[in-house]
Amino acid sequence: MKKKLLYMSGLSLLLIAAYSIPVFAAPGDGTEIISSGFDVIYTIIAAIISSLGSIYLLWGVFEWTQSLNTQDGAAQSMAFKRIASGLVAIIAPQLIPIIQNSIG
Repeated sequence: MKKKLLYMSGLSLLLIAAYSIPVFAAPGDGTEIISSGFDVIYTIIAAIISSLGSIYLLWGVFEWTQSLNTQDGAAQSMAFKRIASGLVAIIAPQLIPIIQNSIG
């Protein structure tokens, strides 16, 4: 029984090797499809980050105008931090490709 199983598995491996079909790649390195997929994902994430940065920036400006009425230094400081972080979130997606190009 073992010899028959060994013979059948050897024969099947031989048939697989004999009738394999060569596959030739298209010209180019084939990374265009993957790169375009990642570019779409990056664009969506960059749009979300920029949108959240705009909301955070507006929230900081609104909080800063309210803190000017109360003359509260701590609230003004927090508002300036929110404004700065909102600006960073808005600008960051545009800076990432520049940084990648300078590194690579």
